[in-house]
Amino acid sequence: MFAIIKRKASGEGYFALPQGLSPFFISKSLFLSSHLHEGQELSEEEFLSLKEAQLVLDCRSQAMLYLARREHSVFELKQKLIKKGYTERQIQSALDPLLEQNLLSELRFAQALIASRQKKNPEGKSLLRQRLVSKGVNRSDAEKALSEAFTEENLILAIQKAYQMALRGNDSEVAQQKLQKRGFSRSEIRFALERLEDDTCS
Repeated sequence: MFAIIKRKASGEGYFALPQGLSPFFISKSLFLSSHLHEGQELSEEEFLSLKEAQLVLDCRSQAMLYLARREHSVFELKQKLIKKGYTERQIQSALDPLLEQNLLSELRFAQALIASRQKKNPEGKSLLRQRLVSKGVNRSDAEKALSEAFTEENLILAIQKAYQMALRGNDSEVAQQKLQKRGFSRSEIRFALERLEDDTCS
């Protein structure tokens, strides 16, 4: 016998107690799904397998806490979990089911990031693409989110809003230069400003 399963003194949950090593808590879900029972003896292989399964469950719980606060890309979620001490294999085992269940979605993260940036201080597609890449969003979801966000009408509204903000204390030429730095192309700016002029004259 390498370890034995004991009930906590409080009666709430169980521990796997190895001889001469630190015990670990067994969650109710793992206890039931693994068909364990109090007093059950474990070999070293069974103990290590059970401990790994519990760490994956703990990793999933931590990931869900992060996702409850806001959407995340897989990359940034992995970085946070690594800082918590989880291994790459544990993280992958925890995140794969979340992706399959759509609880973790790079597309939703990309959509949320774009919406947030455009609401505060509109940016062009090229700059937003760089932001998504820096967050580790896969190319397919990044391009889909950008395509959804940059309809002709949305692009015009974004440029017109950014232009009005850039005009504060600047002339039109400087304002347009600022828009280019924010990722809008010259042709996009010209088109949107022509529409603005047409709307003003009509």
